[in-house]
Amino acid sequence: MASTVLSKKKQEIANNLVDTCGPERAIHAAKQFGWHDIAKAIKQSAAEQSVIQH
Repeated sequence: MASTVLSKKKQEIANNLVDTCGPERAIHAAKQFGWHDIAKAIKQSAAEQSVIQH
């Protein structure tokens, strides 16, 4: 998960959110739960993936 360093538990949460509902909804869900660090990491990772794919 990019430059935002998360604990292993938070990385697992982020990965599960993205796997379950995709990056955009995962960011929204993380924010709804108050997990702003997780939302930021997902957003950064999605941006990096977008750059790599183009």
